[in-house]
Amino acid sequence: KFMKWVLIVGIDLLLVFELIILRNIILKRKNEKQRLEHELAIQKLDSEKTKAEFQQQAAELEMQALRAQMNPHFIFNSLNSINRFILQNNKAQASEYLTKFSKLVRMILQNSQAPLITLESELNALKLYLDLEALRFEQHFTYNITVPKNIDIEILKVPPLIIQPFVENAIHHGLMNKQTGNRKLTVSATLENDFIKYTVCDNGVGRATAQQIKEINKPEHQSYGINMSKERIHLYNQHEINSDIIITD
Repeated sequence: KFMKWVLIVGIDLLLVFELIILRNIILKRKNEKQRLEHELAIQKLDSEKTKAEFQQQAAELEMQALRAQMNPHFIFNSLNSINRFILQNNKAQASEYLTKFSKLVRMILQNSQAPLITLESELNALKLYLDLEALRFEQHFTYNITVPKNIDIEILKVPPLIIQPFVENAIHHGLMNKQTGNRKLTVSATLENDFIKYTVCDNGVGRATAQQIKEINKPEHQSYGINMSKERIHLYNQHEINSDIIITD
């Protein structure tokens, strides 16, 4: 009886021991599976992070390239104006224009180093640009930049030179084609639903008439500024900003 009891106890202990070993093997395999899944998840996150960083870098590089194409556009016009003042022996206007032009170039170089700048810097650069255009067109138009008091222009960040092409179009194609009456340009920046809303408004001839004049005078001329701004906004929208452009005649 004693030997039989010992045998039963031994078999029971052996079964318990085997169950423990089996449990440890299952737990080990489960832990190994979880570890592999965790490593795969980390690798996937790293891969997605790398991909996102690459896409962001590509977008920023493309924006820099677009800005690099945009900046010389009105710099070229400014140099032509300085040359015209010099040829006309208009020293006072040539000096004033050159001073404002140098400030604007310095601001452009500073602003182009970052994808976002303060609204204050953007509006200062825009004012310099408008001053240059007013001088170039011999004060044949007036402009006004308005910002409500509830906007902190020193804190809010915006893409540099994003509205400059629209202002340029308003002056060159809208106001300068107007033969009679005053020429007015208004630029405003307001805050709507956590977005900055720019409004560029002119009392020029309108887009349809401007297009007809362009087809007669400069049919080969291609304007890229607004298309560049649209492309830059498209790049920002890839980061879920959801900005938009609305043109109203």
